[in-house]
Amino acid sequence: MSHSTVTSKGQTTIPGKIRKALRIKPGDKLEYAVEGDHATIRVHPGIRSLKGVLASKKGNGMSFAQVREAAAKAARGREGTR
Repeated sequence: MSHSTVTSKGQTTIPGKIRKALRIKPGDKLEYAVEGDHATIRVHPGIRSLKGVLASKKGNGMSFAQVREAAAKAARGREGTR
């Protein structure tokens, strides 16, 4: 099991093994959920979840609102895979 130390300012370094497993990159946002004495850390999908969404011709002829809804739907679908 990996561990890290918390500084007096509440900061810690996420071990490299964990960063690699979660594909955490500099600037990523993390989400925390606390249940009793356990916490879950998750990488917030942010803009990364939209990678490739508009790179195909699937959106041709779609309005901006339709493209935005399709991107949101794709992001929601990818949230469960992390």
